[in-house]
Amino acid sequence: MYDIITIGEILVEVLTEKVGQKFSEPGKLLGPYPSGAPAIAIDQAGRMGARAAIIAKVGKDDFGALNLNRLSNDGVDISNVIITPDNTTGTAFVTYFEDGNRQFIYHFTHAACGELCASDVNEDVIRKSRYLLIMGCSITGSPSMADALMQAVRLARKNGVKICFDPNIRPELLKGQIMDYYHEILDACDILLTGKSELRLLYGDIEEAIRKLLTEKDRIIVLKDGSRGTELYTRNEAFRLDTYPANEVDPTGAGDCFDATFISMVCMGSDLRTAVNYANAAGAKAVEKRGPMEGNTFRKELDEFLASVPPAQFIELAHPLSRKEGV
Repeated sequence: MYDIITIGEILVEVLTEKVGQKFSEPGKLLGPYPSGAPAIAIDQAGRMGARAAIIAKVGKDDFGALNLNRLSNDGVDISNVIITPDNTTGTAFVTYFEDGNRQFIYHFTHAACGELCASDVNEDVIRKSRYLLIMGCSITGSPSMADALMQAVRLARKNGVKICFDPNIRPELLKGQIMDYYHEILDACDILLTGKSELRLLYGDIEEAIRKLLTEKDRIIVLKDGSRGTELYTRNEAFRLDTYPANEVDPTGAGDCFDATFISMVCMGSDLRTAVNYANAAGAKAVEKRGPMEGNTFRKELDEFLASVPPAQFIELAHPLSRKEGV
């Protein structure tokens, strides 16, 4: 039995040593680091103490071994990861700019991760999971990976497995069948973990989107708004919590850590306010180390961090469903 299972890309990430360094010129690089949004998230789940697993594909190479060793050492079940000699493990080369933007060069679609397909998804593995976590960026990775993710989503619905979705949108790819896939997952998901800009892109008006999603299904909506805080909505409550200050070194993976920490805490019986508080702490700690998975934290580290700061202050929000009813 798994608490959380995810599916998607496992990559290595290579970073430029200097801010603004161009890939069009020779320069020093840092890495390789274990990476891939689903891999970062499930590693954090493992560190939190959740029974965690991932369905993925890596090459029979050192990059694949780097990732699998990290995941296994952090408590993640890697028995559903296929190791193939036919393709190399995916890579992402990243450079940062002074304004905070990043530039990526991916080897993804034709790497091992991009060859993951629907037949690689075992219904028995999905059935014995409590939560399925889907990262939206994986849907745009390759057509066969999209098929694999949708197979997992449909099997989860069939077997009563709760679905968690972080849209993690690449706006330029949000069209045609990809948009159809996004809306199918949005309709099915029990926990939506998204940014305000993403919700606006998918639905237009944020308040109308929240109202629609909660009217359609009894679910949890978590809105991540960076340094401006986090909001949570269910049919019965609406509140906001400020984020924790952090010395940002590398923002990659912070949202993935947030997602996994929140779901892990819910799995372990925490109330939603405690879960959000721990998720905010994990997101803050994640940005303080270079490398997408290097800032992942163990539950004990978060316990100690939260014990060292003032108690969280939750701000009650006007509920969109109440406003609709004129209450």
